[in-house]
Order: sequence, then C-alpha cells, then structure tokens
Amino acid sequence: MLWLRGAFMAIQTDTGDLGGPPAWNDVLTGSDLAAGIFDVRWDVRPRVRRWLAGHDLPAASTREPHLPAVDAWALLDGGVISVASVATTPQGPAAWQALSPGMRVLGFRAFRLLVAQLGLAGPTTVLAGEPVTDPDALRAEFEHRRSDGAALEQAELLASCTDRSSTRWVAAVLRSGPAAGS
Repeated sequence: MLWLRGAFMAIQTDTGDLGGPPAWNDVLTGSDLAAGIFDVRWDVRPRVRRWLAGHDLPAASTREPHLPAVDAWALLDGGVISVASVATTPQGPAAWQALSPGMRVLGFRAFRLLVAQLGLAGPTTVLAGEPVTDPDALRAEFEHRRSDGAALEQAELLASCTDRSSTRWVAAVLRSGPAAGS
C-alpha cells in the first residue's frame, strides 16, 4: 500500500486495479508548467500506456542526443507525453528549463476524457482556465475521431516537448487550434 495525501491507496497491479475509484487529483495533479497540463502519478503510468496502446492513437517519439526521450500520443485538444530522463543533467542557466522525467497530460479535453476512461472521480466544477465541456459530446468526438495527417503532426508536435519552455509553448499552440482527428 502507498500512503498518499492522507489516504491509503493500493499501488496499481497488472490488472489495472487502483484499490477503488480514487479522486482525479490523487492520480493526475496540476503541473506547475501551465494550466491544462497534468502530471500522471508514477504507479498509474503503465495503466495509461495500456489505455493509449489499446486505442490506436497517432503517436510519435523523439530520440536526440543530450535531450530526454519523449513518446507522445495525440488525443483531442492535446495528448499525453512520456518523458524519460537524460543521461547528462543540464548545468548552469539551462538547468531550470530541464523537463523532469514522467508522464503528462496536455489539454483539458484530453484530461477530462482520461479521467472518465480511467474510472476516476472527476472534478465537480470547471477547473481554472478550462472551457466548459459536455462529457457525452467529448466521448462521442473521441469515438468518431479520424487518424489523419493533422493528428500525426499533433503527435509529432507533442514529441518536441523536451524542456519546460517547449512544453508550455506546445500546450498553448494546441489550446488555440483545432483538435486532432476532428
């Protein structure tokens, strides 16, 4: 068992059991990067990866020397990125720009869909900066999505999130444009 924020929670097993339906903010926490970016708790990452793999989403990866490896999946108004650590840590002024390893959800609509699909107790109110979203319309949009060139470009854009600045920029660009597969 894992003690987290004053509540007992079971560490995720191979079957995807989270020990009951936790609240969304026990699993996805608002990132300090920008509004609409959420960090995924470490023990839930395998479950999110399985969900992503099971839905054949447009995906892209970045593997560059001296940059973190990034896997990305386009999803509605944003997507999911998984950032691996880089062998050499930036030094000097660039150190504060380094993007820590982990998984993040970019986009409020992508966040809302994942909360519903993972069976989490979602927020009861609209989050700061979040546009109002109809859950049924969101689900229908996801179910009728198209995988096209624009969706693949969105995944490639997400895969370019190798530091804090680029991640904030990508989130802002995706927030202002049309969603993947729409």
